[in-house]
Amino acid sequence: MKSTSKIIISVIVSLLLLGGSFAYINGWITASPKDTHPPCDQLPSIAEATVALENHENFAKEIEKLGDGIKVEVGKPCPDDQDRGLVQVSYNSKSERDAISELLSRSEGFGVPVHLEKR
Repeated sequence: MKSTSKIIISVIVSLLLLGGSFAYINGWITASPKDTHPPCDQLPSIAEATVALENHENFAKEIEKLGDGIKVEVGKPCPDDQDRGLVQVSYNSKSERDAISELLSRSEGFGVPVHLEKR
């Protein structure tokens, strides 16, 4: 191979690596999903979240059946306000997360925010 071809290929590869790094740093490419919940002051009370989970007990069991490492419970994501809660779904693997997300997208949910959390 000619040295000119090697230089051109090296420059192209370098530009692709630089562009990919820039996109990753700026959040255009993510390594894993970022699960967030509404601000704490917008979350329902623990009592409301508990009632919502009890009213949708069959749906919670359906979610838990998607994988051995899945657990549905009332979570308290706000350390400064322990009276605020939501439905928290814990999972172990990406395949479990994908299955949970797919099921949630086809349902009406629990009526309160749901937060997915990897263990």
